[in-house]
Amino acid sequence: MAAANGSSAAVAAPAAAAATAGDEGVRQRIKQAAAAAATTATTTPATADTTTSASASATASADALAAEVAAKAAKWAAAVVSTALWMCFSSAVIILNNQLYRRGFKYPSTVTGMGQLMSALSGFALSAVARQPLRPTPPARVFATSLFPIAACTAASMYFGNISYLYLSVAFIQILKAFTPAITLLLGVAAGLEAPDWRLLLAIGLITGGTAGAVLVESGAPSFKWIGVISFMASSLTEAARVVGAELLNDGPRYNTAESLVYVGFPTAAVLLAVGAAVEWPAIAAATAAGAPGGLGLVRAEPWLFLAAPAVSAAVNASCFAAIAATSSLTFKVAGCVKNVAVVAYGVLAHGDSLTPLQAAGYGVSVGGFYLYSQLKRGGGGSGGGGGGNKAKKA
Repeated sequence: MAAANGSSAAVAAPAAAAATAGDEGVRQRIKQAAAAAATTATTTPATADTTTSASASATASADALAAEVAAKAAKWAAAVVSTALWMCFSSAVIILNNQLYRRGFKYPSTVTGMGQLMSALSGFALSAVARQPLRPTPPARVFATSLFPIAACTAASMYFGNISYLYLSVAFIQILKAFTPAITLLLGVAAGLEAPDWRLLLAIGLITGGTAGAVLVESGAPSFKWIGVISFMASSLTEAARVVGAELLNDGPRYNTAESLVYVGFPTAAVLLAVGAAVEWPAIAAATAAGAPGGLGLVRAEPWLFLAAPAVSAAVNASCFAAIAATSSLTFKVAGCVKNVAVVAYGVLAHGDSLTPLQAAGYGVSVGGFYLYSQLKRGGGGSGGGGGGNKAKKA
């Protein structure tokens, strides 16, 4: 995202004026530039040449500061827009995939594989629209040591995560998602990327305790299925492995959004669709031949759903890469936590998912632990990045 080029800086001028009022550093530099200009004008002999020189210097300083403010405003706008889009798209793809499963097309590997294939193809489209050609395909060593492990962990995380939607409610899965940062942090400590700090361990304890309490309450419900919980924990573990692995396997060039979509999307799609071909496609063929709900007859009945789900999945990946590039991995995680709360509310209101007061309390404890974790990371608590989001774009 070329958010700070000349045209975007000009468009961002109104936002820049508003941003100036809240940027103390910029205000100080404006005052210093004005003071320097005034000093030059009073201490230099009052001639036409020196007056013109002082005026030109003051104008240049003001122009430089205005450009700096405009660039900051443009970057801020890009971060807000990309993060908001990711929150919307990632919520929408959960809803669309869940609709497919509810209609009988219960093939998570195929569904997520189609989304990743669409993501990879959208990378080519984005490269063409941006007129920024993709760099050459990564060499075999870089692919084997960096891209493929990340793609494999991404595929596993998506596969197990989507399996959990077959057995658990949308709201309860979002509650379980609060546990993922704790797993990531524990793996980071085991890999030496994080220092074991008592405050971080307290945050992990709150997240773990709150999630465990919510699971304990949910386990008494008739709709509760342990296979769903186990699948989701496998999804969280592989997602944490992807984040930590991206921190460790960080050699190679940094990829832009289009390159990330292509060079990560295609391997991920290949893994998911290979699993789908071996495990799911025979069942799809049998259901199609029998005219059952899980067959391709649903494609003819509701083609928009089969087009929308992979298209929105591609938008999720594109906005995800763009948001991480424009913000930070920590900000991205906070936005994800907010998004999960919204999806919990959607599940309760739209699908009638149960949410008892004890579950809500447990979720609140988990969110409180995550808030403590995010504050510690923002303040530099613990060593190591622990984010992994920016590293995930490396090959």
